[in-house]
Amino acid sequence: MTEMQYFNDAPILSPSDDQFGIDPFAKVLANSITGITSPVGVSIALNGPWGSGKSSAVNLILHHLKPECDNNKLEIIDFKCWWFRGEEALMLAFLQQLQSSIGKSLGEKAKELIPNLSKTLLQAGPVIGPAVNIATGGVWGAITSGSMDFTKRFFSENESVEKIFDKLSSALEKQEKRFLIVIDDIDRLSPDEALLVFRLVKSVGRLPNVVYLLVFDRELAENAVKEKYPSEGPHFLEKIIQASFDLPTPLRDDFNNSALKQIESLCGSIDDREQILRFMNIFYDAISPYLLTPRDLTRLINAMTVSWPAVKGEVNIADYVALEAIRLFEPSLFNFLRVNKDRVCGLRDTFGRGEEPAAERERCLKLVPESRREVAELALQRLFPRFEDVGYASDFISQWESQRLVCTSKHFDTYFRMSVGDETLPSGEIDALLNNCGDIEYVKKSFFEALDSIRKNKKSKVPLIFDELNTHAKEIDKSHFANLFSAIFQIADDIDREEDHDRGGFSIGNTNLRIHWLIRRLTFERCDLDERSEILMAACQNAQLTWLVDFTNSAIADYQPREGKNPEPPEKCLVKEECLDSLKENTLTAIKKMAEGSELISHPRLSYILYRWRDLTKDKDDVITWCNNQLGDDSSVAKLAKTFTGESLSQGLGMTGLGDRVSMRNVTAGIEGLDTIMDVALFRKRLEELEANGMLDDNQKNDIKIFMDAWRKKESGDDF
Repeated sequence: MTEMQYFNDAPILSPSDDQFGIDPFAKVLANSITGITSPVGVSIALNGPWGSGKSSAVNLILHHLKPECDNNKLEIIDFKCWWFRGEEALMLAFLQQLQSSIGKSLGEKAKELIPNLSKTLLQAGPVIGPAVNIATGGVWGAITSGSMDFTKRFFSENESVEKIFDKLSSALEKQEKRFLIVIDDIDRLSPDEALLVFRLVKSVGRLPNVVYLLVFDRELAENAVKEKYPSEGPHFLEKIIQASFDLPTPLRDDFNNSALKQIESLCGSIDDREQILRFMNIFYDAISPYLLTPRDLTRLINAMTVSWPAVKGEVNIADYVALEAIRLFEPSLFNFLRVNKDRVCGLRDTFGRGEEPAAERERCLKLVPESRREVAELALQRLFPRFEDVGYASDFISQWESQRLVCTSKHFDTYFRMSVGDETLPSGEIDALLNNCGDIEYVKKSFFEALDSIRKNKKSKVPLIFDELNTHAKEIDKSHFANLFSAIFQIADDIDREEDHDRGGFSIGNTNLRIHWLIRRLTFERCDLDERSEILMAACQNAQLTWLVDFTNSAIADYQPREGKNPEPPEKCLVKEECLDSLKENTLTAIKKMAEGSELISHPRLSYILYRWRDLTKDKDDVITWCNNQLGDDSSVAKLAKTFTGESLSQGLGMTGLGDRVSMRNVTAGIEGLDTIMDVALFRKRLEELEANGMLDDNQKNDIKIFMDAWRKKESGDDF
């Protein structure tokens, strides 16, 4: 197999490319196909999960059938079912494939039998749906919704299905050539499309001298049958398929040898005996267990082919390969490691909270599916001695550093900078940002460029910048703190995308939280309270409104916590207590300035700002007066309805009483506390007026309807 074939995940073509022992199986199956006597639509299934090498097995089977094809005893028909979308397009393509491949081998009188059979079947109902477009580049050409005239010309008329089928069967039975119709990747189809293929093979395709090789994931197929025909179960496929074979699992030894060969080809060999031993320990404990199919190995080698040139000579090969495997197959664990250098590097006696290795491992392993936790645990222990239940002397650190291991703070970042995918930033960007943290315009430009760079997960790269600033906090010169925070405070609202928020599990965060984390990371250890107050109060002078409100609220909470919590010690406070009055005044001035125009009513965080306005001001009538004034404008009423519409999650007992496995998302009306910022009765009256005959656009009407429905539901006690 050539390197380019492997990189492209292409199936192999000949026995010489076989690394996993598939060819003997393929040869036996090919001999079985040629040995079938008097086949009549015989269907053979080749089963295997996604990525197991089914297409490679098919190519090897065809390789061994080539002599039969060369002798004109067998013709291979490759029906690429996944080229077509929709049941109608699939059915027409299948019938045309029969005509173009089998029809030419029939006598003159029999050539029209397949078109006649096809038309009779197609007349049973609409077949070519609107806007069906098949552009295969093959013998079918392009078929569109205007092709009904084509079908009329292609198909003849006026015989029953049974009669035509009998004639076609008789014609095929008399000629000596056999046909093998290969239908691969059936599991790429939708359930309905896959079931249609099986039905076509069972009905139209059950012809003399025709054999089918159906290639699919049996588990997926049986699930599709179960969903569509619950009473049939596995019997549906048993009625269609005469012989079913599971693709043999590659021998683990062959698989490991192939992986080791590919790794050595890319990264080079290891000469030191101790390092060879360490590599093999890590390979068998932390790499091999993740390589379950040929496609898994392909993914790993593909990733390494891209990332290795950036770190060649800078990392330990064993650690590098293991971390690449973790990045691909345990992304949550990888991301945890990437942003927690201080918690995973070094020796166990440096744990910040004095937790035992087992407790720290357990914390990490919660990020991994239970079925893979044993593997992940071994990987952590192999890569990071801090997770082991044994002690190490401090002189091990220098030894690990000389070997460039990932467990050392000195080399840790290199392993995570090398990830050139969209889940991290290139090392060049990171270095440039760290070197220019004191340049306000450069920092703002970097964040806006990150905001416009959308990753595959729909998030921008803004969270990545915050992650890197946190990771490299100690490398940021203290003299840059003031300008760095001034820049961030000035654009905090602009770079706060809803899609960038993490919700639930171990991933909880948004832009405001990330700014708070960065403040703490940079200043809580390196600045005293006076220095921090001076830096942050200066940054607040030009801060955007939502962030300014959030920061002020957090600063006040340090000294006036919620009931049941103690005030923060001075070293953990954002600013000095004597700064709070100035901070409040600055924030209220910013709110009132925005309230003077039309900006505040259209603000995406309107409800949050209104309640903080209420909390900060001494004159509670200010916010009430402003809100009541908005009720005179129809459009503003709709905006208020939208801002107080929220969502909640609920779980019920379920019909069996066992409890629902999933939560339901409910629309809620946020009316609690509404009377502290407006005249609720007047708000309700205006909503009902607009609901009845308001001159609003459709979106505004819908916003009011959703809010009022939720409000009424809450009043009825049926809001969960």
